[in-house]
This record gives sequence, C-alpha cells and structure tokens, in this order.
Amino acid sequence: MMTPIELVSTHGSARINLQGAQVLNAELHGKPLLWLSPLASTEPGKAVRGGVPICFPWFGKHPDGLPAHGFARNQIWTLCEQQPGRAVFELNDNAETRSLWPFAFRMELTITLDSALQFDLLVENRDTRPISFSYALHSYFAVTDLHRCLVEGLDGRLRREVAHVTTPQQGAILLDKPIDASFESAEGPLLLRDGERCIHIDASHMRSAVVWNPGAAAESVADIGAHWPGYVCVERGNIGVASIHLAPGEMHRGSMRLSS
Repeated sequence: MMTPIELVSTHGSARINLQGAQVLNAELHGKPLLWLSPLASTEPGKAVRGGVPICFPWFGKHPDGLPAHGFARNQIWTLCEQQPGRAVFELNDNAETRSLWPFAFRMELTITLDSALQFDLLVENRDTRPISFSYALHSYFAVTDLHRCLVEGLDGRLRREVAHVTTPQQGAILLDKPIDASFESAEGPLLLRDGERCIHIDASHMRSAVVWNPGAAAESVADIGAHWPGYVCVERGNIGVASIHLAPGEMHRGSMRLSS
C-alpha cells in the first residue's frame, strides 16, 4: 500500500490512500468514525476492505463479469492539492479504464476534514458520446454494538433486496440480522445510532442509499473474517433507477458529509 495522505483538524484526523482516493480511516472527536478491516489487503491494485471506497462506473456485480463495483477504487488517483484539512484528487480515463468502460471522463474528489468529514465528487463526460453510470460512496462505519444499531431516515423509501424483492421500508432499520438492501428516493439525511453515539450521514444530489452487513456469513470472506461485528456500511450515491446520464461536456456533482 502506498504511503497515505493525512488530513488533520482540531476535530480529528483521516488517512487517504492514493489508490482509489479512498479514505482508509478517520477519527472525529476522539472516536473512530470509519472501520478498516485488520485483514484488509495491502497489495497494489486490490480492493481495500474498509474506509470509504468509491464504486464507479457501476455498483455491485456487472452482468458481463467485469470487476464488481467498477474500477475507480483500484486506480491510482492524482493528488492535485493538499492542505492540512483538505485534499483534492483527480482520475482521468486511461487505457485500463477504457478496456473496461470505453469512455473519456474526468473525476474529481475533494475531501475536507473540519468538524465533519466531507466528500465532494465531480464526474465530467469528456467523450463525444453520452455516458451513463452508477456510483456510491461505500462507507464502512465503525460500531461498538452492531446488533443494537439503528439506521433512521429511510422510513417509507422503496427497499430493494438482493433477490430484487421491492417493498416500502417501515420505520428504522435494526441491524440485528444480516442485511443487503438498497433504497430509492433516499435524498434525506440518515442517522446511524450506535448506543449513545449518533453518526449523521448527509448527502446532496445522491438519491440512493445502501445498508449492508452480511452477518456471520462474512467469516468466510478472507478480508473480513471474525471482524464482521465491527462495522456496518451505510452508503450514499446514485444507483439503479437513479443512475446518472450525461451528454458530452456535462458534469454531475454529488456530496456526502459525515459527522458525529
């Protein structure tokens, strides 16, 4: 793994990997905000389990067997600007990305650490053709008591399970059993309750949410193992019916802010 970029503020700290412009871990107000698996891969080009990987230009499995969650999390991004509490990263199409997704594009990610951890993502279509894509900021949150955690803010949102069963969400989500669900029209603020601690997961121009923890089944996953009770993923982005469509020269911006 490359030497991480470090951000600091009076409220906390964060470490960012140039591979994927991925925040690996972060602390706010003396408590861990994000979870990085103790078994996470350090091999270049391999996905790193934990933090906030970027899924782009598709989310989940690809119908043609291409790499799950796209390629952005495995690419080396360019560090364009760095200040104590702010860093700007850029990814442009290259031969490897075009072999998987044959379009010209530019991505820019600004990560800011103050009293919260802020992500501002820009995607620009630099191709001569329209492009369509999905993306998600796949946040792994560190929790102390997974089975008593609650996710609030998705009541009434259309919930889609892995088996493609779609039902309206009723009330808060208690994480007392495995979950892998996406939610449509989920633009509003979300709240992760972990005992007395509350983590706010706010987003702008991101209409989808995903909540994921596979439970004990993750013990067979090489880079999770017995550590699965230490996290839950609550993700923001635009996937499925919320996928983004850009004409040549158009840009999309989305942002996420994490605070506690």
